[in-house]
This record gives sequence, structure tokens and C-alpha cells, in this order.
Amino acid sequence: MKVVIVNDCSHVMEDLVPYLSERFDIELIVRSRGLWSKTFGLLLKVLRAKGDVFHVNYALQDAYLVDKLKRRLDVLHVHGSDVRWALHSRKYGWIVRSNLKNAGVVLYATPDLEGIVKKFRSDAMYLPTPVRTDVFARKDHYNDPPRAVYFRQYYEELSRDVIELLEKSGIPLVIMEKNVPYEMMPDFLRKFDIFIDRFTIPSFSKTCLEAMSCGLATIDYRHKNSLSSRITFLSDISNVKKIGDENRRFVVENHDVKKVADMLAGIWNDIK
Repeated sequence: MKVVIVNDCSHVMEDLVPYLSERFDIELIVRSRGLWSKTFGLLLKVLRAKGDVFHVNYALQDAYLVDKLKRRLDVLHVHGSDVRWALHSRKYGWIVRSNLKNAGVVLYATPDLEGIVKKFRSDAMYLPTPVRTDVFARKDHYNDPPRAVYFRQYYEELSRDVIELLEKSGIPLVIMEKNVPYEMMPDFLRKFDIFIDRFTIPSFSKTCLEAMSCGLATIDYRHKNSLSSRITFLSDISNVKKIGDENRRFVVENHDVKKVADMLAGIWNDIK
């Protein structure tokens, strides 16, 4: 069976393909955010593609082109902003709704998307975000005092309260303004002990899951109403190690790339 994957989000398909390519003939169509690449360049690639299953990531123009040009949007995989924000946009909302309606199978990447997606597709299925737990391996050294890292997000600012509480607790904080190359991310994350994730979206980001896989403790959406107690708790390195162990087990049990690949393989095989 040949599967054509159109687009990728946060290296999800890049992580999964190596574990699926032994069972399927896979063509991965990627694009950039450049005007040509995401319009006419994408159109030409889709026109030339031939496959038994078309799996499209993101519910905007990629899925719309596949639906109209190939008449078979077999799998629509939504990842976040396409249904959190674009769905409600006057400019793009109709495209997202059309794709959700016409897709054979709809997958959503984080649990918080369920309530949104199932208003349009009651049969939508959750496919956990994959993490390469072998690459994002458990760290073997912790800093004392623990070090924290936060990646600046375009949709939220890190609260001044968090920064001040970390300073008060003696926890050094690094705020990353630029992305770290993906191949360098495992070693980069293991330099830290605490990962500060987003607060406005009630789910773990992929980078947060990768940090958890490395054995980092987290401050995330679950703690936005208990920041002081959480930060005080994590100022003790023994607590950081304990939470790091729990986080590693959680990711291995629920997000390991091999398990997610097996789930997706089953979905593809069920498509007639």
C-alpha cells in the first residue's frame, strides 16, 4: 500500500515515518511557509502524487487541495491552530469546516481538541503526539539548584509572576527567543531540569513531551493557579528528580513513537 503524506507539523511525521516505512510505501510531501511553496508549489506536488491513501496534516489549503484534486481526503490530521483559531476565522473557517466534513477519517493531536473537533465529526479519533523516547533519552545529571527553560510563544507571554517566583526560589531561568534545531534539541533539553510549557492551551506541547521524556519536571497549564506552590516544590532537587521519573514513565507509556506508529498503521490498514 502506498501512503502519500501531505505536510508535517512539529516533526510529527518525520518522527513516525521511519517506523512505518517497513510496512508501507510512503511519499512525504513537505512545504515551507513561502508563498510559492504553500500555493502553486504544493498544487503541483499534489497533482503529481499517486497513492492508495492520502494523509494530510493541518486542515487548511493542504487538505482542501487534496480533497479537490484527488477526490480522496482519506485522513485529515488536525494539530492545533487550524481548529483552535482558523476554524473560527471569517477568512479560513469555511475551508476547515469543509475539510472536516469531507475527510474519511479525522485525527486530532491533543486531548483538548476533542471538544472542538467532535462538534463537527463525532467519529474523530485521538492520535497521541509521538516522541522518540530513545533519542529524547533520560538525563543522568541534575543541576542544584535546578535550571529552568522556557521557549517564547507567539500567542502568549510568560507571566511576570513566574519569573519573579523563580528568582525568589533561586531557580535560574533561560528564555529562548529562537528555535533550537531539532537534531540538537535532545542534548539542549538535558542541560535543564525544569521545562516551562504554555499556559493558555490546556495540553502539553510536543517540546514539553520531549522534555518530559528526558526526565525534566514541568510547570504547565495544570499549575497556572498554583504557581507559587509548584515552584517552591520544584526548588528542591529531590522533587525535580521524582517528577522527572514520573514524566518519563508517562511519555514512554502514552507517547512512545513505536506505539503511536502502530496505532496509525492500524488506521491506514482499515481504510478501504
